[in-house]
Amino acid sequence: MKAGIVGVLIALLQVFFIEVPAAAEGCGTDRDGDPLPCPPTPEVDNRGVGYIYDSESRAFYPDTPLGGGEVADGDGVVWMVRYVIRCGGNDPDLHGNQICVEAMCEEDGQHGFYVQVYRRENAGDPWQTWPGREQICHTAGEDGEPIPLADVEAEVIAFLEEHYEAIAEPEIEVAPAVNAVVNLPVIAATEDPGTVGFDIENPLPGSVEAEPSYAWSWSNGTGGQGPGRGYDGTDPLAEPGHYPVHAVYARSGQGQVDLTATWEVTLFVEGNPPITDIEPLVYEAAETFTVRSARTVLVD
Repeated sequence: MKAGIVGVLIALLQVFFIEVPAAAEGCGTDRDGDPLPCPPTPEVDNRGVGYIYDSESRAFYPDTPLGGGEVADGDGVVWMVRYVIRCGGNDPDLHGNQICVEAMCEEDGQHGFYVQVYRRENAGDPWQTWPGREQICHTAGEDGEPIPLADVEAEVIAFLEEHYEAIAEPEIEVAPAVNAVVNLPVIAATEDPGTVGFDIENPLPGSVEAEPSYAWSWSNGTGGQGPGRGYDGTDPLAEPGHYPVHAVYARSGQGQVDLTATWEVTLFVEGNPPITDIEPLVYEAAETFTVRSARTVLVD
């Protein structure tokens, strides 16, 4: 009985767009054993969020709920009315409205969409344009302020840096860890979380995917791509391709390898195509090591 009541409460919370936190089990842990956030759930991805993104202004504008019902004109005639956003494909005979950037408007500091008002006296009559109301700015009220993409970007960065230490603070594993040897490979690698996904609730509901790429620069002038592979016992001289990130130093001295990890972020907000305007997130790391000359030792 209790389980049934809990299920009903969860369903009601989802209807009213209150996210029920997902269990941390099965979503993995970071290098310190702390649980990682679970990837986006279908319930979050498919719900309506009521925003449209404008790439030119780099801001999200709230969708404007459109009412209908009955309105009396100056002669006392009561009309059935319907508001249709002035975007191609919208029609008074079709339920729902598509929204488009071209229909955005602003009135008295409030944002909304241009709509065309249709009317009819009876349910069986065809819809007709209401003269003088072919284009009016229907605003979202006091809560209709646009949300800058920069605010969403700040939330994404904060979430990544809080929950994914391997992203915000990349570490480099170098082998040999102490003394590299002239003319022998030095191997480098970093932890690769792969593509990560998570949900956000503020400043608007949506989901995020972040995909990494890795670029390496060695102090001897060579470079590499990808996360690399840590030393696993395979002989790098016998199988040099087994370790994609490596370098060979011809002289002894101090060496260094630099890593630049770049994360391409895609934002998903219901009703919009994937948004890729967030600047790539770049994190860097470096590791030094000593390269020594191999000495020949004569024995009897």
